[in-house]
Amino acid sequence: MDNNLNLEQLRMLSLSLSKSVENLRKRSVVQAIISSLNSGLRIKILRGFRGVGKTTAMLHSFAHNSTKAVYFSADSPAIKNHGVYNSGRDAITQGYLLLFIDEIHTYPNWRAEIKALHDENPNLKIVASGSAPLALVPERREELICLHPMNFSEYITIKTGETIVAKEEWLDKDKSIAFIASNPILEGEFYTYTKVGGFPLSIGLEENKSLEAIYYSIKKSIREDAVFFLKLSKEKIFAMENLIIFLATSKPGELSITSLSSTLRVSKTVVYEIIDALERMEIIRIIRPFARGNALVRSEPKLLFFHPNMRFAVCQQLGIEPDKGAIREELAVFGFSERGWNVNTIKGEKKSPDYILGKGEKHLVVEVGGENKSRKQLKGFDSSLVITDYQLMALLLVSKSSKIC
Repeated sequence: MDNNLNLEQLRMLSLSLSKSVENLRKRSVVQAIISSLNSGLRIKILRGFRGVGKTTAMLHSFAHNSTKAVYFSADSPAIKNHGVYNSGRDAITQGYLLLFIDEIHTYPNWRAEIKALHDENPNLKIVASGSAPLALVPERREELICLHPMNFSEYITIKTGETIVAKEEWLDKDKSIAFIASNPILEGEFYTYTKVGGFPLSIGLEENKSLEAIYYSIKKSIREDAVFFLKLSKEKIFAMENLIIFLATSKPGELSITSLSSTLRVSKTVVYEIIDALERMEIIRIIRPFARGNALVRSEPKLLFFHPNMRFAVCQQLGIEPDKGAIREELAVFGFSERGWNVNTIKGEKKSPDYILGKGEKHLVVEVGGENKSRKQLKGFDSSLVITDYQLMALLLVSKSSKIC
């Protein structure tokens, strides 16, 4: 490796890049990163899907600490040539004890080199980010910070500067309607949010271009991350891409592994392998039944996209409109999860409710539907409700979209 790194030039680039984002509104994760630096483990791993705003969040966090920090991207030719360890060591020698290292997943031996820096320098703190959740599974000395697509509240804040957060209004239809009515901007922005607004790149970018960018992020994750980190064969990558198309064109419901195996022309073992990989890549969610033991093992899961923007993106490439029911369910499950609920399907009658939510000792049975949805499928269930579109809006107005995991 080259032993010459121009640290002054690296600092100049760091400051120039942070200057380029100073007029962009900050995602809530920035404060989470800054606060976490004062406690806990000294290595922070910022993980999230491509396009959710990790680099901007890193630069905002660096700007807050710029006098004592260095920012660099691990995929920079200069860093690849000099090495992450050597670059970090040079910065430490000059008195910088806070390193922001972006795109860390692109550097082959990143974990060993970061560990060495950490172990050799007791006062050093490192924030490393990457777009490959498969590669960024935290170890014991690392604290994970998750960056998900934006919720509706964060989208409104990033786009307009307004802060609109709902508490528990989503649990009541009339309270939800009253809350939305008191904030007229919400109804007009909700469809755009549903289609592209989970991704910060949609702010100021044409809708079709935003959907193309989201689609190519999915494609890149499959063709690069799944190949590099999981060593999946061409057959499995092809099956994975076909599964995404199948999911995007299907109504929500339990999927038979046997029928998927037949449709994709691969073994059931491969089906399990690729849906597990897609879940770990934060492209899909696997919603498992509320059951234990043999009942859980025998049950079929429900598959949804991690965020409905992904369904819209794939459907645009196919030239079709996505199923409205699937979009509603993906919005709802995203909202439930962001509010800290565990989400499961319910086994039982053919027309069972959509989901059962759990948080501590609380349980809530929900049916996701439009304004004409009845409570018929909730008959016999205590603590249950139908989630209408107005309640969906309130549900997604969460105060914080990202958290220390």
